[in-house]
Amino acid sequence: MKHHLLGLYFLAFLFGCNSNSEIPVTGRDYILKSIAYHDPKGLWKELKATFVIQDSLPAGRDSRFYEFSVDNSQNKLIYKIEGLHYIVWNDSVQVFEGEIEKERALRMRNYYQYLWGLPMKLMDEGTKIEDSVRMETVNGVNYHVVRVPYEKDIWYFFLEPETYRMAGYKFYQDEPNLKGEIIYLDGEEEFKGLKIPKNRTWYRTETPEFLGTDKLLEIKSQE
Repeated sequence: MKHHLLGLYFLAFLFGCNSNSEIPVTGRDYILKSIAYHDPKGLWKELKATFVIQDSLPAGRDSRFYEFSVDNSQNKLIYKIEGLHYIVWNDSVQVFEGEIEKERALRMRNYYQYLWGLPMKLMDEGTKIEDSVRMETVNGVNYHVVRVPYEKDIWYFFLEPETYRMAGYKFYQDEPNLKGEIIYLDGEEEFKGLKIPKNRTWYRTETPEFLGTDKLLEIKSQE
């Protein structure tokens, strides 16, 4: 009887530990774990900050410096590069220097908010995160892979097994022919507890063609 009770206590302890560890099961579970790593304080939705970037392009193209400022609480982005300076605020665009079409400016706002806001942006309304999660080896490293289909693109997100840090992602514009791009993330810049990938290196998926690297030099507070 004594041994039987000890066994029951052990099982209760074991199941209690498992419930507290919150082992992820679905794709959404994994993304929530990744968000807890990158944005443990939930800062992204209200973030006001300026990102200073240097890009490194393929041979024959000059590197550029630029910056963009976000006020996510107001859906606002300000973009500055030599010869071009504009602001996007909701659906309005105002150009201070240079020229850019409204539709392109809106797309650029969405582009910067999405890519630099990952994985938090995967919680946006309408995002369909598939339940099944697979393991995949990339450059000799194993990752959990979460699939997210959008209307025009299919995205895959690579998460480290231990920390759930987002280590990269790829998207296919033509998945049957594996045509798209893959982006490797390296290093981190921490800003008030928010962990933002520092370097993003882009390649095509159908060829080993290097497309460029975005290097995050600094995040500056607007407050």
